[in-house]
Amino acid sequence: MNPASIAVGIVLILLGTIVLYFALKKIQEQLTNKEWPSVEATIQNVQITKHQDESGKFYNIALEYSYELGEYRYTRESALKNVYEKKRHLKQKYAPGLPITAYYNPENPRESVLESGINMAMIIILLLIPAILIIVGISLLRA
Repeated sequence: MNPASIAVGIVLILLGTIVLYFALKKIQEQLTNKEWPSVEATIQNVQITKHQDESGKFYNIALEYSYELGEYRYTRESALKNVYEKKRHLKQKYAPGLPITAYYNPENPRESVLESGINMAMIIILLLIPAILIIVGISLLRA
């Protein structure tokens, strides 16, 4: 066995385990916020940035929104990444002053998200990366 491949294998397994831990935390967080109640929020500011890669043109959207619960007003920021819609449509959909649905934590109303729950693609991506790291690490240890 090559000492370098053993070292790299151990590092990949450790790195994969750390990434897996944070991925599982993110999945748990997303599953928890699926149960949060919704509230109508108002978009305060929006910034749309264009990006392009081999799959085409997409946008990242940085939003500032506010919502009221009882006598309290909360302002939060959120980011929507890799949105594949026309910019003109995004400007109409996310214009300042327009309503948007936010989901807030009933135990801590300052905490909110614009997208609740998790989809299968996100689970696959979150689990695939650490799995690859761990599998490659194990294969290096067996080589």
